[in-house]
Amino acid sequence: MVKKIKSQPKQPENANKLQDISELKAKLEAILFCMPEGVSIQVLAHKVNLGFTSTVKGALQDLQQDYVKRGAGLHLLDNGDIWKLRIKDEHTAIVKEAAEPEFEKSVLETLAYIAWRGGSRQCDVVRVRSNKSYTHIKTLIEKGYVESSKSGLSKWLQPTKKFYEYFDMKQGEKLKTPQQFIATVSELPGVIDISYSE
Repeated sequence: MVKKIKSQPKQPENANKLQDISELKAKLEAILFCMPEGVSIQVLAHKVNLGFTSTVKGALQDLQQDYVKRGAGLHLLDNGDIWKLRIKDEHTAIVKEAAEPEFEKSVLETLAYIAWRGGSRQCDVVRVRSNKSYTHIKTLIEKGYVESSKSGLSKWLQPTKKFYEYFDMKQGEKLKTPQQFIATVSELPGVIDISYSE
């Protein structure tokens, strides 16, 4: 006697299309979240490996309606060809404090110098970054991004494990330049846009 194996019922083609659209919308949402300056439909289509901008535009319009239907705190703005994911105006006051950058520009530049060197004597940091860097160093030590140990008459400063985890770097990874660190950090969501100047 031959056992009959029940075959799984085939999903209708519409179900596959719905799943594909949901996946596309999720990808677009993630990209828009990481690009606060906005992004064109052509760039979005390229990033999700789709040649059809009309499919991307349709998915964006669906996503825009999803936010409206849910009464979400976010909304999608369509400025011609550029799309942006934004907080609704009525919620900006609530999130203002949470949106404050963790580092001021000058503190981040001091951290960039220390990370670029892979560690540095405090006196060298102060020589390059000015006397204000004493305050920056204190802040970085208090927040746990830099650790300090005695090194002759000065202190030795080096990035901590927390630093490498926060900035998604390998422990001990050295940067080619402070500008490389600043460029990397500026791409992270919620980090202030800065430029390095020595």
